[in-house]
Amino acid sequence: MSIAFDVPLVASPKQTMKAIQVSRKKLYELINTGELESYTEGKSRRILVKSINEYIERRLTAEAARRGRAVPDGDNESGR
Repeated sequence: MSIAFDVPLVASPKQTMKAIQVSRKKLYELINTGELESYTEGKSRRILVKSINEYIERRLTAEAARRGRAVPDGDNESGR
C-alpha cells in the first residue's frame, strides 16, 4: 500500500466542518461517538480524511435504504 503525499491524510476541524457542512457542535458529536476518527497533535485536532469519506458513504447508504433504493457500490466516486 502506497501513500500519495500530495493528497491530505488529515483535516482540521474547520476544514472538516466546511467539507461536510456541519456545525462545530455536530462535528464534536461525530468525533465523540466514533463516527469520525481523530487525534490531537499538540493542541491541534486532526480528523482522518479516510474517516470523513467513510462517514459520507455510511450516510449515503442509510439514505438509500431509507428511500428504498439500491445501496451504492462503495467505490463509485467518479460519478459524483
